[in-house]
Amino acid sequence: MCFACSGALFTCRCRFSEGCTSVGSHMLTIVTLNWARPEYLLTNLYRYSFFTIVDRIICFNNGPPLTRTPQLSVKCTLIQSSENLGLYARLAAASLARTDAIFHTDDDIWVPEATLNSLVASWARAPLSCHALHGRIARPAYVAKDVFGPVEVVLTRAVVCSRRTNNVALSVTPQFDDIVGLPYGNGEDIILSFAAMSVSRSPNFAYRLPAENHPVNPNTAIHRRWTGQAKHRQRVISRCRQIFSL
Repeated sequence: MCFACSGALFTCRCRFSEGCTSVGSHMLTIVTLNWARPEYLLTNLYRYSFFTIVDRIICFNNGPPLTRTPQLSVKCTLIQSSENLGLYARLAAASLARTDAIFHTDDDIWVPEATLNSLVASWARAPLSCHALHGRIARPAYVAKDVFGPVEVVLTRAVVCSRRTNNVALSVTPQFDDIVGLPYGNGEDIILSFAAMSVSRSPNFAYRLPAENHPVNPNTAIHRRWTGQAKHRQRVISRCRQIFSL
């Protein structure tokens, strides 16, 4: 019986090294950011709130306060920032989860329940790795094109990881302070990916599964607003290889 479940009326079936929570090892915390797509965000929050596997949805709003604020589900916790704190806010918000399984996602994609359940099932078999819908080649150079199967880098656009892996990634972010991106923290998905490989000693995994993409606004897409995106991400990869010895 693990420490989190001590005193409970059941025996914990999770492996000790994977962690366990009193909420249950099969529950999930969804973590999403918002900056300039509130309509997509609110639609996603509503739809995800009906998923059986979801324990809590944590939304970190880096943008203006939501002007249309319908009654949010009791599952949803909204964190409103007074300024844009960038993409590391994703990792910081996830550290507040009370489940070991975390689903990082963006507001411009919606993942059906069957797809999310499939990602969680894959995560349960290799809980220290990242399990995502979008993989990237990172060697010899970063390529911004989807690949599937075992990969080094996955995108936080839709990825299931463990709380432990998330917190390892969060702990090393100060070592990237000299690599300034747009927005601040750009490359957090790469840091998370390498943190996962460091603790799991295994690659991450990307799967070709159904998802619904919301229409892209070129004014909010990072890779369309910043010509230095590719060079920046390559620098983050190089730093990750140094930090994690990978």
